[in-house]
Amino acid sequence: MPWANGRGTSYEIASDRNAAGKWTWRVAIAPVVVDGPFSSLPGVDRELVVIEGKGMVLEIDGKNRECLPRDVVQFSGDAVTSARLMDGPIVDLGLMTVRGSVTGSMTVVNLAGDMIGSRIIVALSEKVEIEAEGTAYLLERLDAVFQEDEGAICLIGGVIASLAVL
Repeated sequence: MPWANGRGTSYEIASDRNAAGKWTWRVAIAPVVVDGPFSSLPGVDRELVVIEGKGMVLEIDGKNRECLPRDVVQFSGDAVTSARLMDGPIVDLGLMTVRGSVTGSMTVVNLAGDMIGSRIIVALSEKVEIEAEGTAYLLERLDAVFQEDEGAICLIGGVIASLAVL
């Protein structure tokens, strides 16, 4: 999908988008290949993590914030935001939630164990092993799992982004 500002493309992993195209939450992967402004998304809370590349510096309402690989950064879609790449293009994983409708959170997990409340899992390492409802699954890098029920997913090995949407 093209960015709202037309300066790039994102690849939607999951959302609650309806037939009219409206959503209250959205998870997407986006390459950032040049410095420049982020799309203005009033009323949207944003979280992102650099999943490929060296990182970028976001200027959010005049304040700089480093976005290093595997560090989750939160900011408002209302904020005037621009990106400066640190050392070449990056790819980020983003979670967007419409303020007042839903809340969301994203964490990067590399320690084995149960992930209560995870609704979406995105594999960040080359190989990820998880267990859900007694069955083991092997995920490749950037594979995603969407869980509709409240059951726990257990990380056996690898690095994932764990996202919750309430």
